[in-house]
Amino acid sequence: MDTHEERETHAGAEPQGELTELDGVAAAPGQDNRSPTPPEAPVRGAAAFELVERLMSRADSFLARYLPPELNPLAQAGRVCNFAILNAVLSGVMLLIWYSPSLPQAYSSVAATQAGTLGGWVRAFHRYSSDFVMMFALLHAGRMFVARKFVGSRWVPWVSGIGLLALIWFIGWTGYWLVWDQPAQQVAVTSMRLMDAVPIFGEPMGRLYVADRMVPSLLFFVVFFLHMLLPLAIAVGLAVHLLRVSRIRLLPDRRLGLAVALGLAAAAFFVRAPLDDPARMALKAPSFSVDAWYLSPLAVTLRFQHAGPWLALGGALVGAMALPWLLGRRRLPAAYQTEVDVNRCHGCTQCVQDCPFDAVHMVDRSDGKRFATQAFVDPDKCVGCGVCVGSCDSEAMSLGWFDTRREEARIQAETTRDLRVRPWVAFVAGDIDSGFGLYRLALWRERLADYQVHVVPTASWVRPKFVERLLAMGVKGVLIVRDAKAEAAARDGNHWVHARLSRERKPHFRPERAAGSTAWKVLDFDASRPAEFARRARAFAKADDDSESGRATPLWRRVTVGAILAAAVVAAAVFPSRLRISNPAPAAPEFVFSFKALGDRQAAGAVSAADDASVPVHMRGRSLEKPHRQPVVVKITLDGKTSERAYAAKGISRDGPALGQWRETLTEGSHDVRVELFTSATKPAVVWEGTINATDRHISVLTYDPQSGFRLE
Repeated sequence: MDTHEERETHAGAEPQGELTELDGVAAAPGQDNRSPTPPEAPVRGAAAFELVERLMSRADSFLARYLPPELNPLAQAGRVCNFAILNAVLSGVMLLIWYSPSLPQAYSSVAATQAGTLGGWVRAFHRYSSDFVMMFALLHAGRMFVARKFVGSRWVPWVSGIGLLALIWFIGWTGYWLVWDQPAQQVAVTSMRLMDAVPIFGEPMGRLYVADRMVPSLLFFVVFFLHMLLPLAIAVGLAVHLLRVSRIRLLPDRRLGLAVALGLAAAAFFVRAPLDDPARMALKAPSFSVDAWYLSPLAVTLRFQHAGPWLALGGALVGAMALPWLLGRRRLPAAYQTEVDVNRCHGCTQCVQDCPFDAVHMVDRSDGKRFATQAFVDPDKCVGCGVCVGSCDSEAMSLGWFDTRREEARIQAETTRDLRVRPWVAFVAGDIDSGFGLYRLALWRERLADYQVHVVPTASWVRPKFVERLLAMGVKGVLIVRDAKAEAAARDGNHWVHARLSRERKPHFRPERAAGSTAWKVLDFDASRPAEFARRARAFAKADDDSESGRATPLWRRVTVGAILAAAVVAAAVFPSRLRISNPAPAAPEFVFSFKALGDRQAAGAVSAADDASVPVHMRGRSLEKPHRQPVVVKITLDGKTSERAYAAKGISRDGPALGQWRETLTEGSHDVRVELFTSATKPAVVWEGTINATDRHISVLTYDPQSGFRLE
């Protein structure tokens, strides 16, 4: 039997005797046997989601022929992402053995590890682990989006997940800053440009990154501190992200984890992490390497030298977080969620144990019965999967739109009517086709031509007690078809129907109540092999030997497919991290004058008698105008051509220094430059004169501040 299908088939003796009516649920004259009306789809455009999900499930099913889902990294994207985070954190801590978090020594400490040393391998392992984190985080988010696990009560995991994605990206962004090579220079300058576009700091931060001497070492250490500290916030984010999920598994199967670690280790050994030339503020590198997983915004922002791309990225982040409200439909909880009939609740807690979303809790009894507690369904968490319905022998749990007693009675009545024509019954989970509303009954009747086909919300909705009834009334066998996708709506709740029928989980299937029959079978639907699925189902109905389909895939095929998949995954993570892009900055040389100067204080104006009389006595005799400074005027004469600009003082009251940058594009060769800086209308200008030898891709930087005066970098 293939690994992607459930393993057990239980066939027993066919019950004998006349058909019987059990528990008064047979159809009575005039009984309403119409199929229930499913709730409205939780998202807009459900058909488009269903189409993409079907394609994705076909790909998963194809891989499942060779690899069980627990060994398929594409189906375990969230857990692989968590494992990659651990690898990135541990390798980052190890990297501190070689790395010096000091601006003058950062690049040299990294460069010293490049020549085939252990430090170089650790750095590459750290980098590729980080790439794995981003790649699988995006893959996990995409799969959750396609599976529509972002609406209703799932908005908390979605919003927190998008926040985690942004946090992971920011941590990676700061990590590339710490290398202090040419890409790091672009990261730093781009970040300062964004900070200057937002009025946070009184002085423009970008002016600090025009010369190597001016780059602040303290800011570099702050970036290092953030890069080391923020991974702790990932743990907090994960706690919020998984707040509404039961039976959490953070890490993948040990075998898959080992394969991921070995793949990363091999990639780090054979493909060392790139290292560009050191950062030089006065040099415009013709090209540099970027990691597309983290530095993609760099390619955009360098071409649009303003905050527009960052605003677009921020808008995209907000839009992604708003998807639960933009695409989700507002539905009343009673239209799709589980309801509790307290009179029937025995306080057994099985529903609490089975719920995949931690939506069921036990509370104090409210009806005075002898049981200490009763079940309570939290409407903020319930997704209406119906798993808890199958766990309740007393029929206390029920979906409002698919009432347990009513629907079991309807199905039993239909089964009784057609029993002599089709004595085999199939329950097909509606979530296989992306929701009850998109279920294609005609197609399933064609696939299961030997069966009476009934659609149920999910496979684990089927109660063992109901299977016992059907077998006892003369049904020859019950087939239950469940969703095998990694993102199944019921999560691990899909497994409970098999565990209950095989007596591994309560409520147990009791053959003695089924006239001794154990003729049931649970099949996972493989979207890539519908013909094989139909053959398996037909074999069960005809009591044929199904052992042929259980032959394991040859080991060499599994190894080959696993190796190809591993190589593809590693290549997808590694090669986008080594892209080479051209620098969009013009190659022509430039002259930059960056200054900070204090203009003279502006004298307060005379106070009129009328204004003086309108203020309290203690405020009379002086101007109420706030003191401010005069603008600073700059004149630059370049090869005999003079230009003049005025720079206003900074601050709300214009009482701070004037700050500015003046850029001029030059041609190659020598240029005579004269700079005059006027801080007062009465005082002479501060002057610098000199000759600049301009060369392509170089920036000649002249700086001025009151303490050190002019300085040519």
